[in-house]
Amino acid sequence: MMAAPLYPGGLVEIQRANLRALLRHLHRELGSWILVAHKVGFHRSVVLAFCDGSEPGNMALARSIARAVGLSLDDALAGKAPPRKAPALVLVSSPRRKGGAS
Repeated sequence: MMAAPLYPGGLVEIQRANLRALLRHLHRELGSWILVAHKVGFHRSVVLAFCDGSEPGNMALARSIARAVGLSLDDALAGKAPPRKAPALVLVSSPRRKGGAS
């Protein structure tokens, strides 16, 4: 059983750690904290303050992070991995033959 949060609507530390891991995943995927903040729908300063632990976060931020990575709130808080994206398909043209008819 999880420890109770310190305030209503708050997050316990393991949940914060799981959400921070999801934000780092988004950062690796998108390449910029500005893009992460845009996808999550919060200011970059809020996202970074949550990531470095100077802000405790809240359920609204948790829901937004879960939505951004494609997880339910419960799965995001529990530390489930985000769904893997299918690899990008590359269309390969058939090789051109030199010379006459084939």
